[in-house]
Amino acid sequence: MIGTRKRSLHARGIERRRLLLESARALLCERDLDQVSLADVAARAEVPKSSAYHFYADMQALYAALLVLAQEELIQVLSQPLRGRFQTWQDVVTTLTKRGAAFYMGNATARQLQIGPKTPPALKLYDRRSDITIAQLYEAHIGSVFKLPAIANRSRLFYRAIEIADLMFCLSMLEHGSLTKNMCREADRAASAYLATYLPTVLAYRNAEAPGYAVAGHAALSHSAQKRTG
Repeated sequence: MIGTRKRSLHARGIERRRLLLESARALLCERDLDQVSLADVAARAEVPKSSAYHFYADMQALYAALLVLAQEELIQVLSQPLRGRFQTWQDVVTTLTKRGAAFYMGNATARQLQIGPKTPPALKLYDRRSDITIAQLYEAHIGSVFKLPAIANRSRLFYRAIEIADLMFCLSMLEHGSLTKNMCREADRAASAYLATYLPTVLAYRNAEAPGYAVAGHAALSHSAQKRTG
């Protein structure tokens, strides 16, 4: 009986966390980051306020949990296999940057937590970790189509390119309150321009028999990213 009760309490705790996170997501579609309180989230979720504070000490703790979910969702989007023909490695950068922009445009939570001007500095710093994985995905995607040259600290260069693109997204949110198409193009240009100072303008295709086609799938890219991280 004691074991059954513990499992029941654990299941209820998981459900309440889910409700709180879903309610916070919904509120971020309606309000700015700094206009949502834990009491607001608890009321929206129909969870006792005392329980909400049991799971999350404050809104920053809840936002940290939401940020992890947003990071995972963005990485999943960027991990999807490339489709179509690519003439240059810059075309791959453009495709991936457009994917990221589309993700942010359709996800208010990620937009506010990852590139919004009101995100607390501690969460901004934490989000830099996911950019390491994103940079590895860019590198792996390009490497699946083209032969990348051996360059010292190459992964670090891709990381910096991602940070440059991220800055353009952040500036768009700061200056316009939204992610504009023009600033998305600027993010693409800026990242490619930085990488172009290290990568040759023209790279040989990895698969000479089917030039321009990406053949690496989600699993291969994920394995590559994990290997580099390890």
